[in-house]
Amino acid sequence: MRGIPLALALLLACGPGDAARPRAGEPAAVGAEVGQEQLAGGLASLDALGAAIVAGLNAGDADALTALAVSADEYTGRLFPAIATHPAAEAMGRDLLWDMHARQSRDDMLRAIELYGRQDLRFVRLEPRGVATRAGVRFHDRPRLVVTDAQGRERSLQVLASVIEHEPSHTFKLLGYRDHD
Repeated sequence: MRGIPLALALLLACGPGDAARPRAGEPAAVGAEVGQEQLAGGLASLDALGAAIVAGLNAGDADALTALAVSADEYTGRLFPAIATHPAAEAMGRDLLWDMHARQSRDDMLRAIELYGRQDLRFVRLEPRGVATRAGVRFHDRPRLVVTDAQGRERSLQVLASVIEHEPSHTFKLLGYRDHD
């Protein structure tokens, strides 16, 4: 990736974060088409998604956890205009950005399974750090996954990238996994 500033590459690979928030009085991106159909495998609420993530961690099931995140087709296809936050994204290439994103997400998901898997956790709530909307997609920014452990203690896990809410269908999926600890 010679010639691509690391900060730009990380911004594009990790999703919108603060860069997705329009400035005051500025409209969301125009012309981006995310479609009306539901996200494949998308869930009906933040709570449903959070409960499914905890179930996947408890089972130590990487395949189940992967299925809760956007697919390559969703990322590089209809969601890309909402995910990409920099004009250079198209020049870098959707497939390259997906590859960077997917590798980082998978590594962080496996680390989450290693740290928190098979611990009889109970889902409490997801706490987004902020919410931004662009191009028919609402981003619930890097939510804390709040759980209780087997002893009933509340814990806050920092293992998620943004949650994507597809506004036309009100379905939810993870942008990916991130180790924020």
